[in-house]
Amino acid sequence: MKINKFQTLEICKIAWKAGEKILDIYSRKFKIFRKKDFSPVTTADLESEKIIIKGLKKIFNKPTIISEETNYKSKSKLNSFWLVDPLDGTKEFIKKNGEFTVNIAFIKNKKPVFGIIYAPILKKTYIGTIKNTYKVINQKDFKKVLPKKKTNKTMIISRSHSSKNENEKLKKKYKIKKILFLGSSLKFCYIAEGIAHIYPRTGTTYEWDTAAGHAIINGVGGKVETNKGCELKYGKKDFKNTNFIAKIF
Repeated sequence: MKINKFQTLEICKIAWKAGEKILDIYSRKFKIFRKKDFSPVTTADLESEKIIIKGLKKIFNKPTIISEETNYKSKSKLNSFWLVDPLDGTKEFIKKNGEFTVNIAFIKNKKPVFGIIYAPILKKTYIGTIKNTYKVINQKDFKKVLPKKKTNKTMIISRSHSSKNENEKLKKKYKIKKILFLGSSLKFCYIAEGIAHIYPRTGTTYEWDTAAGHAIINGVGGKVETNKGCELKYGKKDFKNTNFIAKIF
């Protein structure tokens, strides 16, 4: 299945609608629950997920959708499917620092061939395709992302998950001059734009955390690889990722 321009815009509209709901909940008191792994989930995660799943089902005929909050059971022989993180950066949402996103991606043959990341507070949307990555500000005008090349490399790491020792090792290995801290999948977007050049991640992440960002990185010729130098794959039995490094050099 190839996603055309009309469908791309319709998926953007779904992400924007989910973002509106998230912002509505963000502006008032909201409930925080704990999942089995003790990670937080809010009303915003659940409401956003409903909007995205309903929206994708309107555009596509019987789509297979794997979403973080309600539909993450193993499915055999997944070839083409959607990965949804309805609110990536729930911890940042709870802290109210604005660094959270809506992530929607399409996987084909274990690779992310399409991805959208929408940051509601920033009003920025990033769309990754096989050939290009686009940025939309205020839901107007699709502009192609052309990463800025810099001689001094910047590393970007998770605001909520990072190891000081590992960061120092990577800093030396890649001759990093500057480190930025950021929440959610916005880190992939910063890499795509050339604001940062490498994003290493250790510890547990799931495919819905990375798929949209991976597509956005691929669209500008970057890479998301395991520590063994292989491209991160999708459709694994438990949807759990290994450690990885996203980079644009």
